[in-house]
Amino acid sequence: MFSSTKFVVASLAALCSIAQAWLPGDITPSVTGRRGITLGEPDAPGRRWVQNGKIRGVNLGGLFVVEPWLCQEEWSKMGCGGLESEWDCVKKLGQDQANSAFRNHWSSWITDQDFDEMKSYGLNAVRIPLGFWLDESLVKQGEFYPKGGEEYLLKVCEMASSRGMYIILEMHAAPGVQTSSQAFTGHTTTDVQFFNDGNYKRGVDFLKYLTKLVHTKNQMRNVGMIGVVNEPAQGHDDVRSKFYPNAYNGIRQVESDLKVKDKVHVQFMGSAWGAGNPKESLPSGAESLAFEDHRYQKWDSSIALTHAAFISDACTSNRDAHNESPMLVTEWAVSPPSSVENSDPAWRRDGNAAFYQQWFRASVIGFEKTAAGWTYWTWKAQLGDWRWSYRDAVKAGIIPKDLGGVAGSGACS
Repeated sequence: MFSSTKFVVASLAALCSIAQAWLPGDITPSVTGRRGITLGEPDAPGRRWVQNGKIRGVNLGGLFVVEPWLCQEEWSKMGCGGLESEWDCVKKLGQDQANSAFRNHWSSWITDQDFDEMKSYGLNAVRIPLGFWLDESLVKQGEFYPKGGEEYLLKVCEMASSRGMYIILEMHAAPGVQTSSQAFTGHTTTDVQFFNDGNYKRGVDFLKYLTKLVHTKNQMRNVGMIGVVNEPAQGHDDVRSKFYPNAYNGIRQVESDLKVKDKVHVQFMGSAWGAGNPKESLPSGAESLAFEDHRYQKWDSSIALTHAAFISDACTSNRDAHNESPMLVTEWAVSPPSSVENSDPAWRRDGNAAFYQQWFRASVIGFEKTAAGWTYWTWKAQLGDWRWSYRDAVKAGIIPKDLGGVAGSGACS
């Protein structure tokens, strides 16, 4: 599975002697993760696609960083209809009313029922996008973000941990905004200010805050990976020379101060994202690293606009072409280019179920050849389009309820 980290621990006592971060690997038939919690034990023999413990999960998109395009009905119910981001909503509603609206959202968007459903489909992991404002001490005067999210993050992590699911946390929205005009940053603006020393420090402080939560809160016992920043804008060399090493060192310093040995994996956007080699300025001897790839064929214009070309690319594309392991495909979806997704009969949902079924299976087969696993974007949406919702795609019969047959489905034959 993971080229440099292979181990199975049998008890909490044994775990305490291990210095590496844990991943759900070498599962025959189960692996015990941090603090003695069994991860991803299959319900029956052969349920997994492969026997080496690939991460197979979903993103909890729209939960702690709301992207209005995904959940317009929910957004309107919160009193935020027509607004572009969390910043805009809090500014409009005022802090107290916004806090109440977001708390209602956090308590209802993802529930125990969702996690039961994920487990029933054979998923073993969740990736949770987070905004830096979860640590309220980092929010400056004149910034507009909801308060009170930590309580609900702990609840969601307990839901996942109690079901033996692996958890990846990610700073999806960075201080000052890391890319232009994107709701996933929490503030849809062209004024991108993350790439300076002050906001790098705030970003590192947030990652340190998360690390302390992971190692001191029992609800976080299955968090095994922290992503340092989601999709930073290309062209900023000092995100690699300054922020990445400081983020790594900050996380490890917290772990050293707490005298923990079960270190988390520290995850960086891989070179394929286009923001450079994430390893180039990391300290010598950096350990328990991970890397992520976002593979949306939807936006890859190099692929011919045919079903055959999309399937071929899904089956053969090497997601670890830059030798950055373990690599995870943390975002992907079977959504075709916007120019054809609803207008071209060959790409519409209706009448093309067989193609979308094959595309999903081909993607999984392809990812698992070269990557350590994947998390689909996203679990839940209100788009009326199952291509962006794992749950809806299962209900539509596109994604199988039992994933055990994907490897032998012939999707890449």
